[in-house]
Amino acid sequence: MPDGKHSGSAKKKARSKLSRALLANAKAAMFAAIEVHNKPIFRYRYEVCTLLVMNAWELLLKAYIARELRSVKLFKKDGTTKPFNESLDCVASALGKNFTPVKYNLEILYEYRNKVAHFYREQLDIVVLGLLKASVIFFCEFIEVHFGQSLQEEANLVLLPIGFSSPISPLDFISTKSAAKHCSEEVKTFLGSIKKSSEALQEQGIDDSIIVNFSIALVNESRIKNADLTAAINNAVPQGNVIAVHNIISAANLTSDVSAKLVRLSEESVYGDIFTDAYYDVVGNAREMFEDFVQNAEFNEIMRGLKKNENLMRTRLLNPRNPRGARQNFYSKQIYVELAKHYKQRKGTKSSVA
Repeated sequence: MPDGKHSGSAKKKARSKLSRALLANAKAAMFAAIEVHNKPIFRYRYEVCTLLVMNAWELLLKAYIARELRSVKLFKKDGTTKPFNESLDCVASALGKNFTPVKYNLEILYEYRNKVAHFYREQLDIVVLGLLKASVIFFCEFIEVHFGQSLQEEANLVLLPIGFSSPISPLDFISTKSAAKHCSEEVKTFLGSIKKSSEALQEQGIDDSIIVNFSIALVNESRIKNADLTAAINNAVPQGNVIAVHNIISAANLTSDVSAKLVRLSEESVYGDIFTDAYYDVVGNAREMFEDFVQNAEFNEIMRGLKKNENLMRTRLLNPRNPRGARQNFYSKQIYVELAKHYKQRKGTKSSVA
Protein backbone atom coordinates (compact mmCIF):
# COMPACT_ATOMS: atom_id res chain seq x y z
CA MET A 1 0.00 0.00 0.00
CA PRO A 2 1.26 3.51 -0.76
CA ASP A 3 2.06 5.60 2.27
CA GLY A 4 0.06 8.71 3.19
CA LYS A 5 2.62 11.10 1.73
CA HIS A 6 2.59 9.52 -1.73
CA SER A 7 -1.19 9.12 -1.62
CA GLY A 8 -1.61 12.80 -0.80
CA SER A 9 0.76 13.78 -3.62
CA ALA A 10 -1.17 11.64 -6.11
CA LYS A 11 -4.47 13.23 -5.06
CA LYS A 12 -2.96 16.71 -5.42
CA LYS A 13 -1.74 15.93 -8.95
CA ALA A 14 -5.11 14.45 -9.87
CA ARG A 15 -6.98 17.53 -8.67
CA SER A 16 -4.52 19.83 -10.45
CA LYS A 17 -5.05 17.89 -13.67
CA LEU A 18 -8.83 18.04 -13.17
CA SER A 19 -8.64 21.78 -12.50
CA ARG A 20 -6.72 22.41 -15.75
CA ALA A 21 -9.23 20.39 -17.76
CA LEU A 22 -12.19 22.19 -16.19
CA LEU A 23 -10.56 25.58 -16.82
CA ALA A 24 -9.95 24.75 -20.49
CA ASN A 25 -13.57 23.69 -20.94
CA ALA A 26 -14.80 26.78 -19.08
CA LYS A 27 -12.93 29.06 -21.48
CA ALA A 28 -14.22 27.09 -24.48
CA ALA A 29 -17.81 27.48 -23.26
CA MET A 30 -17.35 31.24 -22.74
CA PHE A 31 -15.82 31.73 -26.20
CA ALA A 32 -18.74 29.77 -27.66
CA ALA A 33 -21.20 32.06 -25.85
CA ILE A 34 -19.53 35.17 -27.25
CA GLU A 35 -19.38 33.68 -30.74
CA VAL A 36 -23.10 32.83 -30.63
CA HIS A 37 -23.97 36.30 -29.37
CA ASN A 38 -22.03 37.98 -32.18
CA LYS A 39 -23.78 36.07 -34.95
CA PRO A 40 -26.05 38.47 -36.88
CA ILE A 41 -28.93 35.99 -37.14
CA PHE A 42 -29.46 33.47 -34.36
CA ARG A 43 -32.79 32.42 -32.86
CA TYR A 44 -32.98 32.20 -29.06
CA ARG A 45 -29.72 34.15 -28.89
CA TYR A 46 -29.92 35.12 -25.21
CA GLU A 47 -31.41 31.84 -24.04
CA VAL A 48 -28.49 29.95 -25.65
CA CYS A 49 -25.88 32.51 -24.52
CA THR A 50 -27.13 32.30 -20.95
CA LEU A 51 -26.88 28.51 -20.98
CA LEU A 52 -23.31 28.66 -22.28
CA VAL A 53 -22.21 31.42 -19.88
CA MET A 54 -23.68 29.56 -16.90
CA ASN A 55 -21.98 26.37 -18.07
CA ALA A 56 -18.69 28.26 -18.37
CA TRP A 57 -19.03 29.61 -14.84
CA GLU A 58 -19.99 26.23 -13.38
CA LEU A 59 -16.85 24.70 -14.89
CA LEU A 60 -14.72 27.63 -13.70
CA LEU A 61 -16.04 27.45 -10.15
CA LYS A 62 -15.29 23.73 -10.03
CA ALA A 63 -11.82 24.36 -11.47
CA TYR A 64 -11.18 26.76 -8.58
CA ILE A 65 -12.55 24.29 -6.02
CA ALA A 66 -10.43 21.46 -7.44
CA ARG A 67 -7.25 23.52 -7.19
CA GLU A 68 -7.74 25.70 -4.12
CA LEU A 69 -10.34 23.99 -1.91
CA ARG A 70 -8.99 20.47 -1.75
CA SER A 71 -10.99 19.50 1.30
CA VAL A 72 -14.21 20.02 -0.68
CA LYS A 73 -15.51 16.97 -2.52
CA LEU A 74 -16.55 17.67 -6.11
CA PHE A 75 -17.92 14.21 -6.89
CA LYS A 76 -20.79 12.48 -5.15
CA LYS A 77 -21.12 8.73 -4.61
CA ASP A 78 -23.45 8.42 -7.60
CA GLY A 79 -20.78 9.93 -9.88
CA THR A 80 -22.45 13.30 -10.30
CA THR A 81 -20.64 16.53 -9.44
CA LYS A 82 -21.53 19.30 -7.01
CA PRO A 83 -24.54 21.31 -8.32
CA PHE A 84 -24.07 24.87 -9.56
CA ASN A 85 -25.65 26.54 -6.52
CA GLU A 86 -23.51 24.57 -4.08
CA SER A 87 -20.35 25.33 -6.07
CA LEU A 88 -21.22 29.04 -6.13
CA ASP A 89 -21.89 29.16 -2.39
CA CYS A 90 -18.68 27.26 -1.70
CA VAL A 91 -16.50 29.70 -3.68
CA ALA A 92 -18.38 32.72 -2.30
CA SER A 93 -17.74 31.50 1.24
CA ALA A 94 -14.02 31.12 0.50
CA LEU A 95 -13.52 34.47 -1.28
CA GLY A 96 -15.76 36.68 0.85
CA LYS A 97 -17.03 40.20 0.14
CA ASN A 98 -15.06 40.87 -3.06
CA PHE A 99 -16.87 37.98 -4.77
CA THR A 100 -20.35 39.19 -3.75
CA PRO A 101 -21.19 41.10 -6.99
CA VAL A 102 -20.23 38.01 -9.01
CA LYS A 103 -22.41 35.81 -6.84
CA TYR A 104 -25.43 38.10 -7.20
CA ASN A 105 -24.92 38.38 -10.98
CA LEU A 106 -24.79 34.60 -11.39
CA GLU A 107 -27.82 34.07 -9.17
CA ILE A 108 -29.88 36.44 -11.37
CA LEU A 109 -28.70 34.73 -14.55
CA TYR A 110 -29.45 31.35 -12.95
CA GLU A 111 -32.99 32.57 -12.24
CA TYR A 112 -33.36 33.69 -15.87
CA ARG A 113 -32.06 30.35 -17.16
CA ASN A 114 -34.48 28.36 -15.00
CA LYS A 115 -37.52 30.54 -15.72
CA VAL A 116 -36.87 31.58 -19.30
CA ALA A 117 -40.05 29.84 -20.46
CA HIS A 118 -42.07 32.35 -18.40
CA PHE A 119 -40.61 35.30 -20.32
CA TYR A 120 -41.61 34.20 -23.82
CA ARG A 121 -44.07 37.10 -24.21
CA GLU A 122 -41.58 39.73 -23.11
CA GLN A 123 -38.42 41.02 -24.76
CA LEU A 124 -35.79 41.10 -22.00
CA ASP A 125 -32.82 40.82 -24.35
CA ILE A 126 -31.31 44.21 -23.48
CA VAL A 127 -31.44 43.45 -19.74
CA VAL A 128 -29.98 39.98 -20.18
CA LEU A 129 -27.23 41.47 -22.36
CA GLY A 130 -26.29 43.84 -19.53
CA LEU A 131 -26.16 40.91 -17.09
CA LEU A 132 -24.16 38.74 -19.49
CA LYS A 133 -21.70 41.51 -20.27
CA ALA A 134 -21.02 41.99 -16.55
CA SER A 135 -20.67 38.23 -16.15
CA VAL A 136 -18.08 38.05 -18.96
CA ILE A 137 -16.07 40.85 -17.32
CA PHE A 138 -16.23 39.05 -13.97
CA PHE A 139 -15.20 35.81 -15.71
CA CYS A 140 -12.10 37.41 -17.27
CA GLU A 141 -11.12 39.02 -13.96
CA PHE A 142 -11.60 35.75 -12.04
CA ILE A 143 -9.35 33.81 -14.40
CA GLU A 144 -6.70 36.54 -14.35
CA VAL A 145 -6.67 36.83 -10.55
CA HIS A 146 -6.92 33.16 -9.60
CA PHE A 147 -5.33 31.39 -12.57
CA GLY A 148 -2.94 34.05 -13.89
CA GLN A 149 -4.31 33.89 -17.44
CA SER A 150 -5.48 36.74 -19.66
CA LEU A 151 -8.34 35.98 -22.05
CA GLN A 152 -7.67 39.26 -23.86
CA GLU A 153 -4.36 37.82 -25.03
CA GLU A 154 -6.03 34.65 -26.31
CA ALA A 155 -8.73 36.31 -28.41
CA ASN A 156 -9.39 39.74 -29.85
CA LEU A 157 -13.16 40.00 -29.48
CA VAL A 158 -14.83 43.22 -30.53
CA LEU A 159 -18.58 43.64 -31.00
CA LEU A 160 -19.26 46.51 -33.37
CA PRO A 161 -22.30 48.72 -32.66
CA ILE A 162 -23.93 47.97 -36.01
CA GLY A 163 -27.51 46.80 -36.27
CA PHE A 164 -30.98 47.43 -37.67
CA SER A 165 -32.44 49.22 -34.67
CA SER A 166 -31.46 52.11 -32.43
CA PRO A 167 -29.27 51.24 -29.44
CA ILE A 168 -30.87 51.39 -26.01
CA SER A 169 -29.41 51.46 -22.52
CA PRO A 170 -30.36 48.61 -20.14
CA LEU A 171 -31.16 51.21 -17.48
CA ASP A 172 -33.51 52.99 -19.90
CA PHE A 173 -35.19 49.68 -20.69
CA ILE A 174 -35.51 48.64 -17.05
CA SER A 175 -36.99 52.01 -16.12
CA THR A 176 -39.55 51.83 -18.91
CA LYS A 177 -40.36 48.14 -18.52
CA SER A 178 -40.72 48.13 -14.75
CA ALA A 179 -43.18 51.00 -14.99
CA ALA A 180 -45.24 49.40 -17.77
CA LYS A 181 -48.86 48.72 -16.84
CA HIS A 182 -49.03 45.53 -18.88
CA CYS A 183 -45.74 44.05 -17.67
CA SER A 184 -46.18 40.41 -16.61
CA GLU A 185 -45.76 39.33 -13.00
CA GLU A 186 -42.83 37.12 -14.00
CA VAL A 187 -40.94 40.08 -15.47
CA LYS A 188 -41.78 42.27 -12.46
CA THR A 189 -40.40 39.56 -10.18
CA PHE A 190 -37.27 39.20 -12.29
CA LEU A 191 -36.60 42.96 -12.35
CA GLY A 192 -37.35 43.00 -8.63
CA SER A 193 -34.57 40.45 -8.09
CA ILE A 194 -32.12 42.76 -9.88
CA LYS A 195 -33.27 45.66 -7.71
CA LYS A 196 -32.88 43.68 -4.46
CA SER A 197 -29.37 42.55 -5.40
CA SER A 198 -28.35 46.11 -6.29
CA GLU A 199 -29.73 47.43 -2.99
CA ALA A 200 -27.91 44.69 -1.05
CA LEU A 201 -24.59 45.60 -2.72
CA GLN A 202 -25.19 49.29 -2.03
CA GLU A 203 -25.85 48.57 1.65
CA GLN A 204 -22.52 46.73 1.84
CA GLY A 205 -20.70 49.69 0.29
CA ILE A 206 -19.88 47.75 -2.90
CA ASP A 207 -19.85 49.77 -6.14
CA ASP A 208 -19.45 46.80 -8.51
CA SER A 209 -22.79 46.23 -10.24
CA ILE A 210 -24.33 42.94 -11.35
CA ILE A 211 -25.30 44.53 -14.66
CA VAL A 212 -23.24 46.55 -17.11
CA ASN A 213 -24.88 49.65 -18.53
CA PHE A 214 -23.84 50.82 -21.97
CA SER A 215 -24.82 53.52 -24.39
CA ILE A 216 -23.69 54.64 -27.82
CA ALA A 217 -23.49 58.37 -28.50
CA LEU A 218 -24.68 59.23 -31.99
CA VAL A 219 -24.34 62.80 -33.31
CA ASN A 220 -26.89 62.14 -36.02
CA GLU A 221 -28.23 58.65 -36.30
CA SER A 222 -29.02 58.97 -40.00
CA ARG A 223 -26.07 60.84 -41.51
CA ILE A 224 -23.07 62.99 -40.63
CA LYS A 225 -22.94 66.10 -42.77
CA ASN A 226 -19.92 66.26 -45.07
CA ALA A 227 -19.14 69.80 -43.88
CA ASP A 228 -18.90 68.60 -40.28
CA LEU A 229 -16.74 65.65 -41.30
CA THR A 230 -14.23 67.69 -43.26
CA ALA A 231 -14.10 70.36 -40.55
CA ALA A 232 -13.44 67.69 -37.94
CA ILE A 233 -10.63 66.18 -40.02
CA ASN A 234 -9.05 69.59 -40.64
CA ASN A 235 -9.30 70.39 -36.93
CA ALA A 236 -7.07 67.43 -36.13
CA VAL A 237 -4.09 69.40 -37.50
CA PRO A 238 -3.31 72.91 -36.16
CA GLN A 239 -4.06 75.44 -38.90
CA GLY A 240 -4.56 79.16 -39.14
CA ASN A 241 -8.14 79.20 -40.40
CA VAL A 242 -10.15 76.39 -38.90
CA ILE A 243 -13.77 76.55 -37.74
CA ALA A 244 -14.29 74.96 -34.34
CA VAL A 245 -17.25 72.63 -34.84
CA HIS A 246 -17.49 71.51 -31.20
CA ASN A 247 -16.01 72.93 -28.02
CA ILE A 248 -15.64 69.82 -25.87
CA ILE A 249 -14.74 70.13 -22.20
CA SER A 250 -13.12 66.89 -21.14
CA ALA A 251 -11.75 68.10 -17.80
CA ALA A 252 -13.06 70.71 -15.39
CA ASN A 253 -13.10 71.73 -11.74
CA LEU A 254 -16.66 72.31 -10.61
CA THR A 255 -17.16 74.80 -7.82
CA SER A 256 -19.90 76.61 -5.87
CA ASP A 257 -17.79 79.80 -5.66
CA VAL A 258 -20.09 82.67 -6.72
CA SER A 259 -17.09 84.71 -7.94
CA ALA A 260 -15.94 82.01 -10.35
CA LYS A 261 -16.46 82.46 -14.08
CA LEU A 262 -19.79 81.01 -15.17
CA VAL A 263 -19.88 78.30 -17.83
CA ARG A 264 -23.16 76.65 -18.71
CA LEU A 265 -22.93 72.88 -19.08
CA SER A 266 -25.73 70.62 -20.21
CA GLU A 267 -26.23 67.27 -18.49
CA GLU A 268 -25.16 65.55 -21.70
CA SER A 269 -21.92 67.54 -21.68
CA VAL A 270 -21.24 66.82 -17.99
CA TYR A 271 -21.69 63.06 -18.37
CA GLY A 272 -20.69 62.78 -22.01
CA ASP A 273 -17.40 64.68 -21.80
CA ILE A 274 -16.30 65.07 -18.15
CA PHE A 275 -17.72 62.34 -15.92
CA THR A 276 -17.48 59.55 -18.48
CA ASP A 277 -16.22 56.44 -16.70
CA ALA A 278 -18.42 54.03 -14.76
CA TYR A 279 -16.99 52.06 -11.85
CA TYR A 280 -16.15 49.00 -13.96
CA ASP A 281 -14.30 51.31 -16.41
CA VAL A 282 -12.17 52.63 -13.55
CA VAL A 283 -11.36 49.09 -12.39
CA GLY A 284 -10.51 47.90 -15.91
CA ASN A 285 -8.35 50.92 -16.73
CA ALA A 286 -6.59 50.79 -13.35
CA ARG A 287 -5.72 47.15 -13.93
CA GLU A 288 -4.05 48.10 -17.23
CA MET A 289 -2.33 51.23 -15.90
CA PHE A 290 -0.87 50.05 -12.58
CA GLU A 291 1.47 47.12 -12.00
CA ASP A 292 0.45 46.47 -8.42
CA PHE A 293 -3.28 47.09 -8.75
CA VAL A 294 -5.58 44.66 -6.96
CA GLN A 295 -9.32 45.12 -6.57
CA ASN A 296 -9.49 44.48 -2.85
CA ALA A 297 -10.53 46.07 0.44
CA GLU A 298 -7.66 48.59 0.21
CA PHE A 299 -8.86 49.74 -3.23
CA ASN A 300 -12.44 50.03 -1.96
CA GLU A 301 -11.21 52.22 0.91
CA ILE A 302 -9.27 54.47 -1.49
CA MET A 303 -12.32 54.83 -3.72
CA ARG A 304 -14.53 55.70 -0.75
CA GLY A 305 -12.26 58.65 -0.03
CA LEU A 306 -12.02 59.78 -3.66
CA LYS A 307 -15.81 59.65 -4.14
CA LYS A 308 -16.17 62.50 -1.64
CA ASN A 309 -14.51 64.84 -4.17
CA GLU A 310 -17.19 66.25 -6.50
CA ASN A 311 -14.57 66.88 -9.17
CA LEU A 312 -13.82 63.16 -9.30
CA MET A 313 -17.28 61.59 -9.07
CA ARG A 314 -20.85 62.58 -9.78
CA THR A 315 -24.03 60.55 -9.43
CA ARG A 316 -26.43 60.64 -12.36
CA LEU A 317 -30.13 59.98 -11.97
CA LEU A 318 -31.70 57.78 -14.63
CA ASN A 319 -34.78 59.98 -14.44
CA PRO A 320 -33.91 63.53 -13.26
CA ARG A 321 -37.55 64.06 -12.32
CA ASN A 322 -37.45 61.16 -9.88
CA PRO A 323 -34.83 61.84 -7.16
CA ARG A 324 -35.52 58.43 -5.61
CA GLY A 325 -35.08 56.53 -8.85
CA ALA A 326 -32.20 54.47 -10.22
CA ARG A 327 -28.81 56.17 -10.29
CA GLN A 328 -25.24 55.44 -11.30
CA ASN A 329 -21.87 56.92 -10.33
CA PHE A 330 -19.56 58.32 -13.02
CA TYR A 331 -15.93 59.38 -12.64
CA SER A 332 -13.76 61.98 -14.37
CA LYS A 333 -10.38 61.12 -15.92
CA GLN A 334 -8.76 62.87 -12.97
CA ILE A 335 -9.56 59.76 -10.92
CA TYR A 336 -6.56 58.01 -12.52
CA VAL A 337 -4.21 60.82 -11.48
CA GLU A 338 -5.37 60.30 -7.89
CA LEU A 339 -5.07 56.51 -8.11
CA ALA A 340 -1.51 56.95 -9.39
CA LYS A 341 -0.66 58.30 -5.94
CA HIS A 342 -1.44 54.88 -4.47
CA TYR A 343 -0.25 52.46 -7.19
CA LYS A 344 2.86 51.92 -9.31
CA GLN A 345 2.49 53.12 -12.90
CA ARG A 346 3.13 50.66 -15.70
CA LYS A 347 5.83 51.75 -18.16
CA GLY A 348 4.41 53.42 -21.25
CA THR A 349 1.11 54.48 -19.62
CA LYS A 350 -0.08 57.87 -18.45
CA SER A 351 -2.03 58.93 -15.37
CA SER A 352 -5.09 59.69 -17.48
CA VAL A 353 -6.94 57.61 -20.04
CA ALA A 354 -7.98 59.20 -23.35
